[in-house]
Amino acid sequence: MRLGRIGFLNVLPIYYPLEAGFVRHAFDLVSGPPAALNRLMAEGSLDLSVVSSVEVARHPERYLVLPDLSISCRGPVQSVLLLSRRPVEALEGAAVHVTNQSGTSIRLLKVLFRRLLGFREVHLKTVALSQALQNGERPEAFLAIGDEALMWAHRTDYPHTWDLGSVWTQWTGRPFVFALWVAQRRLFEHTPTVLEEAAACLRRAKAWGLDHLELVCQAAKNQEILDFDELRSYYGHLHYDFGPDEREGLRHFFEHLAELGEIPAVPEIELSRPLCREA
Repeated sequence: MRLGRIGFLNVLPIYYPLEAGFVRHAFDLVSGPPAALNRLMAEGSLDLSVVSSVEVARHPERYLVLPDLSISCRGPVQSVLLLSRRPVEALEGAAVHVTNQSGTSIRLLKVLFRRLLGFREVHLKTVALSQALQNGERPEAFLAIGDEALMWAHRTDYPHTWDLGSVWTQWTGRPFVFALWVAQRRLFEHTPTVLEEAAACLRRAKAWGLDHLELVCQAAKNQEILDFDELRSYYGHLHYDFGPDEREGLRHFFEHLAELGEIPAVPEIELSRPLCREA
């Protein structure tokens, strides 16, 4: 069974237990940025994957959402950042560079610009962000996600920072769901037991990872992006559940997307049937 894995630090609490052998599994892991995993799932090249939540909104007929799994926040997320030379409120009409790795975060930025700040003109330029910055490009503002955001977070030439998770929660009072784990509906509609077993395995991995965050941080430290204490803070701000509060926050986001014409309608989130809770 081919399982997609975002190539960012944010998924290590779930994938490190699988990759290090602490939770037995039969997955063939395929790593990539969110946009690539979205594409592979749309093509049918993956059986299961974590995908951008907006991918579920675009194609709800394709996917079953696995219960109890998400990448969410209830405040600062630390790895979805808008960095700007000027106050964000003064960016209307400016060209904002956005990473080509993202799906949901770009739409969240559009919602915040249009609905929170009331911008009429929003110019987002999709680029290979790290390459552009390393080549000397200096846009007025840029949106970075995942490990890129962690690496570029403290640039002194960009003194104004928006943590999009924090801005969303302060504005709405709701959690924000950046990504979900989904399965190909056509593959598992008639074999629900297989899907339930895979979902249970991922839940076991999540439980192990959250119970052993010290080990996860030690493993993540080897990537030399954050030190141990920074990693503890980072994982402390992420949430991996998908309960009623997360579903309500996601539906609220989808309502904004539908009003802005980013998706045709607000979809119903159809969860796969869970196994009985593991002991």
